[in-house]
Amino acid sequence: MPTVEFNTNELTELTGVSDLNFLRERIPMLGVDMECLDKDKAVMEIFPNRPDMLCVEGFARALRNFLGIKKDVAQYEVRDEMKECKIFVDKSIKEIRPFISSAIVKNLNITDARLKSLMNIQEKLHITHGRNRKKVAIGIHNLDVINFPVTYKAVQPTDYKLIPLNFADDMYLDEILRKHPKGIEYGKIIKNFDKFPLIVDANNDAVSMPPIINADRTKVTTGTKNLFVEITGTNQYAVEKALAIVACTLADMEGEIYNVHINPKH
Repeated sequence: MPTVEFNTNELTELTGVSDLNFLRERIPMLGVDMECLDKDKAVMEIFPNRPDMLCVEGFARALRNFLGIKKDVAQYEVRDEMKECKIFVDKSIKEIRPFISSAIVKNLNITDARLKSLMNIQEKLHITHGRNRKKVAIGIHNLDVINFPVTYKAVQPTDYKLIPLNFADDMYLDEILRKHPKGIEYGKIIKNFDKFPLIVDANNDAVSMPPIINADRTKVTTGTKNLFVEITGTNQYAVEKALAIVACTLADMEGEIYNVHINPKH
């Protein structure tokens, strides 16, 4: 089972419960194995069938309902005003990594703690629900540097360059598999295909190379206000479930969720 570590102050603020002894008694009743709960951190193992509890926002949501603090099922509004925000799916990707789902999240206040939580849920979902990115991979980007519509396609690995996250120089896609730490770690997922998955914006500027790495230009920082979330994979249900978890987490961070339309491109 995956192990998670939450900041205790965040957990108590989100649940409205500050009595740590009470939490020590009640949290195991959720079906989790609690290793530690002190004034600094809460460490516990989460069952694989509850990926929504892998981040502090989702865990607090479940705990509030269990404790009766909030008895109503949470309702999340998904707005549809941004009709220009579309993803075109090229037929070239069909046999490689065919499914994609997406959302836009606006007007966030991304603090250090929230950024850490977002990175945590992304990686925990990759490892568990996403089967180490083979089944599902999540990309979270700075919306404000992306021009829509976006295209999801497969390209020859020597035909396109991008600057991968936290690197300064651009690389061909096959170079990324050989030289970037994430390419070395996850390259086996796509290396046997003639073409590699790529997401580009309306200017043909790279957004990400699923399931390996995002482009550095779309990096999310504490100054980022608006996000573009794209989730790709080999199983449509798993992709959509992962998007729901990420979107609800961002809504719990007080973000506004917008729909992104997916259109086949022939």
